[in-house]
Amino acid sequence: MSDFEFDATDFFEKLDKADRNVTGIGKAIIEDSVMDLAKIASNIAPIEYGALGGSAKSKTTVKRGAIEGEVTFSAVNKDGNGRFNYAYWTHEMDYNLGPASSKATGMAGYSVGNKYLERPLKGEAKKYANWWAKALAKGL
Repeated sequence: MSDFEFDATDFFEKLDKADRNVTGIGKAIIEDSVMDLAKIASNIAPIEYGALGGSAKSKTTVKRGAIEGEVTFSAVNKDGNGRFNYAYWTHEMDYNLGPASSKATGMAGYSVGNKYLERPLKGEAKKYANWWAKALAKGL
């Protein structure tokens, strides 16, 4: 009977390299997606003082093999009654737009108004999925 040896070192090194490559590509394309979403959302956010649209931030993190993208807005008004989360209110509530918002042209087919983050996230989902698929296919 003959001995058989198998050294899997090369196989596992290539597997690790492929995993790092896919993670890097995935992180880059998620970053592109959240930056695009933040750009659209900030251009269709109500414009009372301009602080809301300028507060958009995008962030991409890799945790335990998962890649997460995040877009946030932060606009809080403080008065004698405490803090009022203007970003949340303008996103979630129905209201009449002020003069500056009413005159604004919007962006990418989206008008200025509430759900300024949710509308483009849903509306651009197929575009982002195509970006991800193409980038990962190219990277693999």
